Amino acid sequence: MALARFDQILAIQTDSGKVVGFHSRNLQVAELDPIVWNALKNPEGSPEDVKSEILQWNQENDESVTDGRPDSTIRTLSINVAQICNMRCSYCAAGGDGTYGAKTAHLDIEKVKAQLTMLLSRIPDGGKFAINMIGGEPLIYPKTIRALVDHARIIANHRDIKLRFEMTTNGTLVNQENAELLAEMNAFVTVSFDGAPEQNDKIRKMVSGKDSSPLVLKGIEQLVKVKDRLGALAVNAVFGAHNTDVVGSYTFLRQFPWDIIYLGYAAGPEDETVSPKYAEGIREVGRIAFEAGGETELRKISQYEHLFRMLDGKQRIHNHCGAGKTLLQVDTAGKFYACNWFTNLKDEEVGQDLELNSIELAKYQPSLIELNNCNSCWARHLCGGGCMFVNRTKTGSKHKKDLEFCNRTRTILAKGIEFYEQSRNEKREGV
Repeated sequence: MALARFDQILAIQTDSGKVVGFHSRNLQVAELDPIVWNALKNPEGSPEDVKSEILQWNQENDESVTDGRPDSTIRTLSINVAQICNMRCSYCAAGGDGTYGAKTAHLDIEKVKAQLTMLLSRIPDGGKFAINMIGGEPLIYPKTIRALVDHARIIANHRDIKLRFEMTTNGTLVNQENAELLAEMNAFVTVSFDGAPEQNDKIRKMVSGKDSSPLVLKGIEQLVKVKDRLGALAVNAVFGAHNTDVVGSYTFLRQFPWDIIYLGYAAGPEDETVSPKYAEGIREVGRIAFEAGGETELRKISQYEHLFRMLDGKQRIHNHCGAGKTLLQVDTAGKFYACNWFTNLKDEEVGQDLELNSIELAKYQPSLIELNNCNSCWARHLCGGGCMFVNRTKTGSKHKKDLEFCNRTRTILAKGIEFYEQSRNEKREGV
């Protein structure tokens, strides 16, 4: 796959020689005549009519495409139910033990209930609100989870607010009782699991030092039994210097009935060599999925699902996520942050207890594309300006771009655009 570009127009020459075009402002995808590729690569030696067509498409403005600029209404609260974990993963970004470096293992239930009451009071009747339970390992405290769910439901039911409950768990504590709790919540459950036991157990050990895979596999079995009553069942595998075998992990994980497969990346100092391997792995699992089940199977992989949703929805995004805009994180001490990865970073606090710092939150409202100087990038409205946590981790500033993040994102998106054109072309031809 090779790329050529002119302003808003990106041309992708696939391995088969086909040329796919992407209009970065209008989010349009189309097959292009190979002569356009030649014109982009060698404009001086190209026919005037071809250059004119390129200029015309470049200047087009599709008024059906909208701008997704979220307001400042918090519609998701992510809660550290526990800042302690029963596992010790080698790449853990939460302090190595799920604590994020903090000392409070368990949240204050009454304090969080009051915070939920405050935030739900700002949601209009008939609106939507999501509550995401994370850790450490949240299922260490199932009674706390149930208490928070019951409290939120009482408030929501009086005002016809639609609640969505989410949870990320390592899966080791999912017994029959906890699986039933998650089913009663209609929870969107994500299990952290890095692939086949021989790989997973190298990097994801129990506190005791024992392998975690046997317990995770039992937990997955319990979740599958109640899957029809869950909002969704997903898996999250993390790659980086500790594990670059994306294809091997995906091959193992795809045997389970996941609705979505997150294949994430842990940024680190080795990114210059590791990140390209990861991006190539995501491209390859996309090819495997597409050949196996077309768009349906491909879209089980989170990166491709995101891309297809953006292109179908015709909405330019300006923010990589809702951190500090529609999303807040609260830790076990009752402190608010824009993102769970900022937990326990004093300079990233945006409030505490029932007080939100409007001055600090205002810093998150501008478009990340603008703040991160992404206006010249063809992928800007699909990426949304990059991840602030990755930026901070790699460059020291949440608004200074990490170029390896940019490179791997563009690499994956370009392959996804190729899949998108092929999928839509097959639908048009009735394949």
